[in-house]
Amino acid sequence: PPGGCFETGRLWNYVWTRDTAYAVDLGLAAVDPVRAANSLGFKLSARREGGDLQIVQDTGSGGSYPISTDRVVWALGARTLLRHWAGPDADAFADRAYEAMVNTAAHDRVVAFDPADGLYRGEQSFLDWREQSYPPWTREDTVHLGMSKALSTNVGHYQLLRLLAELAETRDADAAETYAAQAEALRQAIRGRLWLEGEGQLSSFVTTGLDPAPARRFDLLGAALAVLTEVATPAQAARIVAGYPHTAKGPPVLWPQQQDIAIYHNRGIWPFVTAYWLKAARAVGNAAVADHALASLVRGAALNLSNMENFEAVTGAAWVDEGPTSGPVVNSQRQLWSVAGYLAAVHDVVFGLDAAPEGLRVRPFVTPWMRDTLFGHTDRLALVGYRYRGVPLNIVLRLPPVGTGPAPFAVQGWRLDARDLPRQAALRADQLAPGAEIEVTLVAGEGDGGDITIVEDTDDYQALFGPRPPRITAVVADAGGGLRISADLNGEAAADVTLALYRDGEAIARDVPGQGADGLRDPGVDPAVDGPCYTVEATFARTGTHSQHAAPACWWGPEAARIDTFDATTFEATGGELVTNHGRMHYQNWGDPGHALVVPDYRARFTGPHLIQVEAGNGAGSINTGVTCAVKRVDVEEVDGGQVIGGGYLLMPHLGAWDRWAGSSFVEVDLVAGRAYRIVVHGDARAVNMSVFDHFSRYTGGTGGRSGAFNRVNIAALKVLARTGR
Repeated sequence: PPGGCFETGRLWNYVWTRDTAYAVDLGLAAVDPVRAANSLGFKLSARREGGDLQIVQDTGSGGSYPISTDRVVWALGARTLLRHWAGPDADAFADRAYEAMVNTAAHDRVVAFDPADGLYRGEQSFLDWREQSYPPWTREDTVHLGMSKALSTNVGHYQLLRLLAELAETRDADAAETYAAQAEALRQAIRGRLWLEGEGQLSSFVTTGLDPAPARRFDLLGAALAVLTEVATPAQAARIVAGYPHTAKGPPVLWPQQQDIAIYHNRGIWPFVTAYWLKAARAVGNAAVADHALASLVRGAALNLSNMENFEAVTGAAWVDEGPTSGPVVNSQRQLWSVAGYLAAVHDVVFGLDAAPEGLRVRPFVTPWMRDTLFGHTDRLALVGYRYRGVPLNIVLRLPPVGTGPAPFAVQGWRLDARDLPRQAALRADQLAPGAEIEVTLVAGEGDGGDITIVEDTDDYQALFGPRPPRITAVVADAGGGLRISADLNGEAAADVTLALYRDGEAIARDVPGQGADGLRDPGVDPAVDGPCYTVEATFARTGTHSQHAAPACWWGPEAARIDTFDATTFEATGGELVTNHGRMHYQNWGDPGHALVVPDYRARFTGPHLIQVEAGNGAGSINTGVTCAVKRVDVEEVDGGQVIGGGYLLMPHLGAWDRWAGSSFVEVDLVAGRAYRIVVHGDARAVNMSVFDHFSRYTGGTGGRSGAFNRVNIAALKVLARTGR
């Protein structure tokens, strides 16, 4: 289109949703709003047959949406663009953005939202390389990513709802109230589910469906966004910024690091995330963290003569050669969001430019370290030609003397073209003449410089890494009552770790010596009637870094007697052909519109919560990419009367080959013992993947592109798993 688009990086020759959104939010909206709008607009698409304009989720883990749902971060870029851009083209963009976000929010509310806890499911935003930031047992089984509930992705959903509420105020007052209420409920849910009081941090994620305990693992982007969007309370925000661990070279994008995993997200410093962290430090007034972040940005750009994609966290190097874990495994020059992050450091932090809905505010954040180290040669900083809603401006900062400190500097006064301004005045574009000069005088601030957490001894691997996640090997009835859970330490020395045992999301034992891994006990359940699920976490006793959670294991009764399985020969089928291929009896060529698989008469044996799951094969693409994650709806209805008593969407991600079989995600329903139910697996308007959108009609990387939409899947069995023995 006229004005062009932004390329993602020297090694990334395309326009990706999240890269574009974060880059526009950080700085490109102000620099080139037309190109920013074109780039964001490219990531909106109607369906191939027309209608239902939505934000595109790019290719990704397990075949993309709804394993990944962070397409909603598009709203961050759109919001910032609309605050910097004015005129008929901006109005048209706002209208199209509103339509796409309305449809996206409605779709996600049905497919990805979990009303049980108020959070959205889906892989972390940006941290999209499975074992880089998730437990290693998810590497080949990405359905767990689709069942996870990630901080960064949920903040993205929150921001989309907030922008919808803002745009709806002039379009649909009732909708504005609805979106605002949904946003506030989501903010409270994030705080309630993911805040870890003992750690003073927000958890990166709830790992998977059968493990509702938030992991004691942290990520920089999620934390920064939670601070900047005020998802975190002011008190939480201050603790998050001061307590997140740094290395000497900057803030790693996740903590702690993962053993045996190559350098990329793991052990990585990413400048665009550092820029968000710098903005978060500014938001809470923490000079120590802000200085460290800015120094990291300056160092990385200066030593590499480019805005690199990432760096190794301890050395700050663009490449570390250490055998199988060498990296960063990809590291592009002129990475778009890294360029934008550096702009954010200058525009948003040092000069304090804030394009708010009511106008432009100028609130510089200059610390004594910045003044003395970076700007020690001058008493005046000038930003010339900054464009706000089409008006070029000059911003001048008058600095206090070198040696002023220790707090960030305060504003003594503002002047516009030599006229004094009221404190904190917001300047509308129609108040500003081209070439107007905004002058800000800075003086010594009050207070201290804030605290920062730096891990000094990075030679101690236990200070930098978490333990490998344990493996649960058995859940059995204990002779003394309750259940006994056995775990393997996955190569960690028993003397080095302590263990925590979680039941259904709650820690029921902590600080268990590693020697007790084979005899963890839960006397608080009755094996005859209860159906708990467990996970185990390891902690290095000396340093306190935590492992990822073990893959959850549940008690389904003796010999898994509470699981009922129906193989494909028992289905009533519409569409497909019953065959024995790929090692299992299943219906092949199944999954087109109008197709259905039915278990006609299931008589429940227990009363209470049950999980519906299918055993599926999806060889439509590789595990790490594509757009053809299979999505189907399952409905459970009473045989007598036909009332639908529950249902939801089953996710069946890519497995890399058709001869692999794995469990789908779960749909929970409440059943009554003795009643007969009909279980129907079928498609509907929401049971779709990204291949239905016209954007991917040009996709050449695999199934679901030029050849047409593809949502077929092989289903070999359906399971009903009773969470109760009552």
